[in-house]
Amino acid sequence: MKWMEAIKAQTAEELENKTRAELTELLNDFLNNADNIGLIEAGLYTHASVSGCFSIYLTWDTKRPIILGSPLGVQLTRTLKAFGLVNHSVWICKQEKQ
Repeated sequence: MKWMEAIKAQTAEELENKTRAELTELLNDFLNNADNIGLIEAGLYTHASVSGCFSIYLTWDTKRPIILGSPLGVQLTRTLKAFGLVNHSVWICKQEKQ
């Protein structure tokens, strides 16, 4: 089953570079970890016009979705909470473009 985690964070503008560096390092560490079985895509995005606004998308293909989020998603959420407001949600794929 294909599912996705969306993690959105709003940090103070002056923390944007520090937050981006920390997230990039954390994502790289986790992406190189063999425990992330089923992770098929991960992306770190910044808002086009709002400084300090980040989104991370993790796409998974597993037997069942983890309703409360993957260990990676939970760790990223914990890290981001130190920098500002965070929203972490899990979405189940119902239709894809073929």
